[in-house]
Amino acid sequence: MKTYPSPFLLEVARSVYQQHKNELNRIIVVLPSRRACMYFKQYFGSVIDQLTIAPQILSMEGFAELFSKLLKADNVTLLFELFHTYKKDDKELKIEDFIHLGKSLLSEFNMIDNNLDEKEVKKMFEHLNEVKLLENWAKDLGDEEKDDLKKNWKDGKTSMTEFLVFWQRLSNSYSDFRKSLLSKGMAYGGILFREALDHLEERMEEFEIDKVIFAGFSQMSGVEQDIVEKLNNLSKAQVYFDADKRYLDKFKNHEAGYYLRKYVKGFGAQHPHYAIDQFNSHDKKVGFKSVSSTVGEVKFAGEWLTSLLDSEESKEDFIQTLNHTAILLPDESLLPALLKSLPNITFSDGKTLAEHTNITMGVSFEKTPLFDLIREIFQMKERVTYKDGQYVAYFKSVQNILRHPFFNSNYREIDIIVGDILDDLVNKNYINVPLDYLVEKSGDLEIFSVVFKPWGKNYKDYIKSFIDLINALLKMMKSTINPSGNEEIKISDSIYSYEEELLSILFDHLKHLNRVLPNFFKVESELPLGIFRTLLLELLRGTKVPFTGVPIAPLQIMGMLESRALDFKNVLILTCNEGMLPTKKAVEAIIPFDIRSEFGLPTYKDKNAAFAYTFYRLFHRADHLMFSYLDANAGSDVGEMSRLLLQVKEEMLEEPSFRVLPIEKHQEAWLLAKADKTMSEAISISKSDGLKKKILERLQKGISPSSISSYIRNPLTFIDQKVIGLVEKEDIEEDLDNRSFGNLIHTAMEWGLRRMAGLKDIYEKPEVQPSFVLRIEDFEKAINDKAFILQLIDDAAVKEKVELLKGQNLLLKAVAENIIIRFFRKQIEELEASESKAFGIVRLEEYISNTIHFEVDGEKVTLRLSGMADRIDVLDGKLRIVDYKSGGFDPNKMKPKEWSVFMEDNAYAKALQLSLYSYLTKAAIKNPQNKDFHSMISECNKVLIDEKIPTIDFNIEIDSGFYFFRKINDGLISCKMDGTLNGEEIDFIPKTEKWLQLWSENLLDTESALEDVI
Repeated sequence: MKTYPSPFLLEVARSVYQQHKNELNRIIVVLPSRRACMYFKQYFGSVIDQLTIAPQILSMEGFAELFSKLLKADNVTLLFELFHTYKKDDKELKIEDFIHLGKSLLSEFNMIDNNLDEKEVKKMFEHLNEVKLLENWAKDLGDEEKDDLKKNWKDGKTSMTEFLVFWQRLSNSYSDFRKSLLSKGMAYGGILFREALDHLEERMEEFEIDKVIFAGFSQMSGVEQDIVEKLNNLSKAQVYFDADKRYLDKFKNHEAGYYLRKYVKGFGAQHPHYAIDQFNSHDKKVGFKSVSSTVGEVKFAGEWLTSLLDSEESKEDFIQTLNHTAILLPDESLLPALLKSLPNITFSDGKTLAEHTNITMGVSFEKTPLFDLIREIFQMKERVTYKDGQYVAYFKSVQNILRHPFFNSNYREIDIIVGDILDDLVNKNYINVPLDYLVEKSGDLEIFSVVFKPWGKNYKDYIKSFIDLINALLKMMKSTINPSGNEEIKISDSIYSYEEELLSILFDHLKHLNRVLPNFFKVESELPLGIFRTLLLELLRGTKVPFTGVPIAPLQIMGMLESRALDFKNVLILTCNEGMLPTKKAVEAIIPFDIRSEFGLPTYKDKNAAFAYTFYRLFHRADHLMFSYLDANAGSDVGEMSRLLLQVKEEMLEEPSFRVLPIEKHQEAWLLAKADKTMSEAISISKSDGLKKKILERLQKGISPSSISSYIRNPLTFIDQKVIGLVEKEDIEEDLDNRSFGNLIHTAMEWGLRRMAGLKDIYEKPEVQPSFVLRIEDFEKAINDKAFILQLIDDAAVKEKVELLKGQNLLLKAVAENIIIRFFRKQIEELEASESKAFGIVRLEEYISNTIHFEVDGEKVTLRLSGMADRIDVLDGKLRIVDYKSGGFDPNKMKPKEWSVFMEDNAYAKALQLSLYSYLTKAAIKNPQNKDFHSMISECNKVLIDEKIPTIDFNIEIDSGFYFFRKINDGLISCKMDGTLNGEEIDFIPKTEKWLQLWSENLLDTESALEDVI
């Protein structure tokens, strides 16, 4: 049988036993998760050679609970405790308005305590005064913009005043909430760790502990680091890191080693196992599988397992190996389908594969049919009205409930009743359905009475009604009617064990609410149905439905985080797409991103680094790793192949002896052999024939001026994003980053101009955008209508999926308001200086394109240059191509001496873009075959004639320029090149096309490698 590298936890168990075999009762072993603790106990039992007392083995959270001696409160209790604290500063606040904010605050407070001590917390809240805020978020604005912001702030004219009040209230609530919890002996996670740290020496002495051993950690919170460092300074800590030289030493900027490099430098160098060359310790087979649907993914998982266990030898190896195979699911929704796809394999011990499988992850209750039914019942109850002497429900809600799987059972009597009612709703054209009719139609069947009879008016009644629902569903599950209709048959309990588990979980949460709610609502009727709904659904959303199984089984199905510190011989990860691997950015942040960064609070970047370590650690001791990902056919909401997979591929190319093994279509298998090659940090990739083909396809399909600039800036990024198609999936941001803020302003500008002209916001193909005219009075009216400006920003935020009511975004709303007003004022200045006193708006967000043909090394090349202008307008007969930019610019880099500088210096990127837009416009003018462009110009001229405004004059030089939001007072910034770019057309067009050909030749040159720019 093939030898297999020892699992990390087994190595730690051996080391701990050898070093501490005579003092095991005086040590504690701390691991990243309870699952790791379970494996460690198994390994430790296998290495001891005498009867002994085992050490305490705890998760990090378990360690904090033990040492803090506090009770960890449940989320409902914490939410209501926080509400009563927060309400001290807002007497009118209602619980229904607080629940969503309260959840976010609990998360933020926990994060604060996990990472900052008392002095740091005080400093952070003090930092959020108005001067500091302006220094942080307005530092890139011009002096005039800053003066405007300060003036409006002091006058209370913007939402900044509200912003400061919110932060002051947040600071007070944090302090008061912690004091209240500690006075009652309760805590949330962050307080547990803080209290454990504060009482560390005292508890070590009290519990008679000489050494605490920490093993398998990568990312630790600030307070966890403090605990380890404090014990280390007392010589009472021992730390085992599981790292690899590849990302710790060779790639010194590799995100997988981000935390370990810090820990080793800080306190880890004296501890064992901190850097072993495990990645190259033995041969690994690495595979990549492309599938077109999630159904295809789980089917492939079954086929992969079958091929893995295709011989008696492999089956025997399977049942003899503790950590044989792991299937990891970044997307937990695949679990039910995956379980159905497990192959029917029987082993020599008589057990099936299913019996040798353990599921360490649970399914979110929110993904279950029972959750859907509960939500539908709430929606129906909240829309019940009293009409003409009877209670009625909206027909859609009734239909949704009756069509639910629990009402479409094997109980024939219910099926008949449901069918009759659904037919009646259609035939009698019910809009409002009488509840009495539904109960009578069912013959007073219990499930109908419970669901459709009116409920009481307080939470005791709500809880009782749901308990009645549980009992009714259980009764329905326990019996059914046979096809002949005259005999009751008992059904095996196992058929409904999953549904019964769901009902049991619901019952436990109802009992919990029944215990907790009286502590906060002395009068039962104080809690409306809508609030009860929110509380119950939030509890259920945070619940995982567990699966039973053998805890230590050869096949483990788990989530990514559950794999921490564990090793497996074979690993399969499904849905390796951006947004899943790694996961999307968090969206509930209240504390702004830059404040988080300044004070060392975790951001999505830290989360990504921790995730990268978890991913790369799976390579350490695995023999076979397979990754499946959804391809473009899987739908528009599916991200690209995970960047982690692409990164692995690029790194494997660095290995001198890797091989690509051709297997079935859409699958690659790479053999990573033992190697010890010194690797450079900058990645360099040669241009293969396959890559060259993709480049040619991309050029023919179309490429934008900004894409050309991106190639000059970083060739590898250009190849990844524009040629291969790897793009970073757009997420809802924690805070508005530069790109998102720029997008919001762009959208607000576009819609603002259209709304001033009385037009709709969006025109979709094949609709034709109308041309229109804007005058001085249009901009003046908009500036004086604050509601108009704020509505623009709010609507643009919805389109760009940005939450403006929290954190830094609340302030940036005011910044956006200021920018738009200042821009409109600048437009007025330009119009006042013009003869026509009006802009003719030709198009907004309009594409202009042109195609050229040439040869490179005897091969025909087609290049389609296509760019989208934010605005095409006309002023005093001059055609202008306008783009909005949220960043800054260097005036000296807007005046290039000659075309060659564009390839040599990316600082001229903005000038290059303007030059190419000018080229596209002039080429379109010269080309009568470009009917879309000439039709657009003709239509605009008709509008201008009707408005008695000078039409577009092609004899006047075209202007192509940027409005920079940070330098609005500078007006439209154009590109100037000694008269060459804006001089004779006869020179400009051929010069541009010659440059584009030279750029293409550089791109297609197979002799030059693509290098990453670091």
